[in-house]
Amino acid sequence: MSTWLVEELGSIAKTTSGGTPSKKHPEYYGGDIPWVRSGELDRGTIYDTEIKLTAAGVANSSAKVFPKGTLLIALYGATIGKLGFLGIDACTNQAVCAIFENEKVNLRYLYYYLLLHRADLVEQGIGGAQPNISQTILKKLPVSYPVDKNEQERIVTLIEEQMETCDSIRRRLEESLFQTEVFKLSILKNAFEEKAKE
Repeated sequence: MSTWLVEELGSIAKTTSGGTPSKKHPEYYGGDIPWVRSGELDRGTIYDTEIKLTAAGVANSSAKVFPKGTLLIALYGATIGKLGFLGIDACTNQAVCAIFENEKVNLRYLYYYLLLHRADLVEQGIGGAQPNISQTILKKLPVSYPVDKNEQERIVTLIEEQMETCDSIRRRLEESLFQTEVFKLSILKNAFEEKAKE
């Protein structure tokens, strides 16, 4: 049986957030360096961004270029806890925390673990209409994981297989609902056509 540990996220992986270049300098924007904002995180892989920075924008701000494969999590507002992976090298703003590859925990395992505990993070969000969590809160999140990385990968594979089954069921249900609506419309159409013949 695999040995499991519980450690705070900050003890497992290195994390950091990005930054926003000053809007007073238009020359910092419109370049070719992708810049991820929290609204672009939604449990997927990011291959492009709406806004891009110039090299000067990165050099003159706290924005940093993170490598492809980095796990991202939103820290602010309605997007707290939203997750995504970088499919490209990219920067982020300060509302996004980057979690880097590490020796202890497979990032896809961590992705699903954080997805499971998103509600816990949202509950810890502080502030008024736009709550937020700090990196300090995120780093203190207890993470339970098997020491054997092969076991982590087995768990990830199992999750993804079952998620695909759920997606398949959802697609079939959506198709059934669509067919039901079409059938309802045909009933109405036939009823009024019959009435018109009287």
